[in-house]
Amino acid sequence: MTNKIKRQRFSKNEWLEAGLKMLTTQGVDKLTIGSLSRTVGVAKTSFYWHFKDRQDLLDHMLEYWVSEFNTVLTDSPELLILDAGQRLQAIADTVIGQQLAKYELAIRAWASHDPAALIVFDKMHIRRMTVIKQAFADAGFAESEQESRAQVFNCYLNWGNVMHSDTESYKKVIKDLLPLLLKPGG
Repeated sequence: MTNKIKRQRFSKNEWLEAGLKMLTTQGVDKLTIGSLSRTVGVAKTSFYWHFKDRQDLLDHMLEYWVSEFNTVLTDSPELLILDAGQRLQAIADTVIGQQLAKYELAIRAWASHDPAALIVFDKMHIRRMTVIKQAFADAGFAESEQESRAQVFNCYLNWGNVMHSDTESYKKVIKDLLPLLLKPGG
């Protein structure tokens, strides 16, 4: 059964959010113009107002994911003035509070079989890891330890929302994890 058409036009960002949600629940292969249009209950003509075709949507979804869910952390001068522990906590608070990891696993799954998506994902991952590793460098850790600590932190940020059904549990583990990651020899 299909949804009734609610309105004729959806904003570009609404299409992108809907596309990312569908990517998360059904995967990139099920993400078609028709299925997306039916899911949101908006005529396909609205889609073509913003995008040339499905590939154009996918390209814009990646750009949107980078700009809306990543650069808030990787390009933030406010983070750099914080000490290492405060910076990592601010990163965690931002990721959790703004639900920045909600599409991470779906983007990674898509990138596992799409070379263009993999390039974007890898570039973003490197940028994110550079910011996180710098916090551990600023905390005084040797280069040999920065990578592993940053990987643990980043991994939990991205999987924490999957492992916990509520935000408070997610926040508590971060609160407990940070002192361990910042402990010398830990």
